[in-house]
Amino acid sequence: MQVNTADKGDYTLMTVSGRMDATSSPLFDEAAKALGASPPNHVLVDLRRLVFVSSSGLRSFLALAKSVQKAGNKTAFCSLSSMAEDVFKIAGFMSILKIYPDEASAAAGFKADT
Repeated sequence: MQVNTADKGDYTLMTVSGRMDATSSPLFDEAAKALGASPPNHVLVDLRRLVFVSSSGLRSFLALAKSVQKAGNKTAFCSLSSMAEDVFKIAGFMSILKIYPDEASAAAGFKADT
């Protein structure tokens, strides 16, 4: 699995590629921690290249959302691969997390929420 981050001004973009399971989700957790205890802005997670996610990965996504919210910011997910969308639906994440079809929609959503 790979996690890349990019500062987009109003938000930080995290792009996740590959398999996110018990072995690789700590890599995501480390990238999330690197944002700091108080992320300076919103966080958008792009999942277009995610090919597998286990319960460990889902737990990592929730932990990120909780820490970002604690800092007074928002977390959103975009461009879900078909597998990620299926897993998010089964886990009930579609109703508890902000999901957008693409990065532009999420960026507009962050601006609308402020």
